[in-house]
Amino acid sequence: MIADLLAAGPIARIARVGYAPFGGDDPIEITFANGKVFNIDIGFEGATDIVVREGTLLETAYGHLRIEEPGAFTAIERDWSSEDIDLPWLIGATLANPRRLAMTNPYRVDVGFVFDVNGRAFALYGEADYITANELSDEVNADLGLEIGALYSAA
Repeated sequence: MIADLLAAGPIARIARVGYAPFGGDDPIEITFANGKVFNIDIGFEGATDIVVREGTLLETAYGHLRIEEPGAFTAIERDWSSEDIDLPWLIGATLANPRRLAMTNPYRVDVGFVFDVNGRAFALYGEADYITANELSDEVNADLGLEIGALYSAA
């Protein structure tokens, strides 16, 4: 799925999605200029790392209810919203050079990825149910001991 993010082209929007008010534990959607959307949620094991899926989170998580329980889907959809993440340097940019990102404090674990974006390092990671999207040099990341690993390969 990371290769699909790279191939999607310029980013049009990055936002938290779900039910307001939004915080670090809410999933993220990245919408690209070509209309593709990817949702990013916390990993399956130990509430760490991230899972990237194509499509909106609403459809990924609740789309099956459209047929199985249409009333429930309508209620979820009615209250579903989003809030932009303030990363203006990301808009119009293309993700490149994905590398794994590990947290080394208080223990070592892979938590996500870092991408090159117009001369900046874009960190996208999850740990302890929190999903973070920011510049790698952001002070929020300082205490985690983030470490960039090898170039990511889907193979």
